[in-house]
Amino acid sequence: MSDPGYSRQSTIRFYFRVAAVVVLVLAAYFLFVGFRDVVTAGSEPTRFWMLFVGLPLLAVGGWLAMAGWGGAMARYTAGEGLPVARDSLDYLSSGEGLGNLGRTHAVAEPTGGPYCRQCGTRNDAEARFCDSCGASLA
Repeated sequence: MSDPGYSRQSTIRFYFRVAAVVVLVLAAYFLFVGFRDVVTAGSEPTRFWMLFVGLPLLAVGGWLAMAGWGGAMARYTAGEGLPVARDSLDYLSSGEGLGNLGRTHAVAEPTGGPYCRQCGTRNDAEARFCDSCGASLA
């Protein structure tokens, strides 16, 4: 059985990662130079435009990084978060499951109550009416 995804997925992922690093380094350079020029300019900033180039490059670099490292981040998040969610569901549901999640146990039959005369179902010891058919147990 082959892995799901594209046939050259690892190559594509590698190119996304390299492009993300290159674009993010360029964005950092443009943002640093543009911000430094605005802050330290004596009269008029001349490289203010670099901020307007750096911000979109930062967004593009973030998108490329998500494409390159998104699978690894999703696997890490699932590995860290799902055991906690499973334990929480077990705690909330006392181990019996909640919304078809978690462990489910068969409902135990009552052990000490009377049988119904009409349907033969065993009921709780303090029951006055049958849980199954509703007939009076007294």
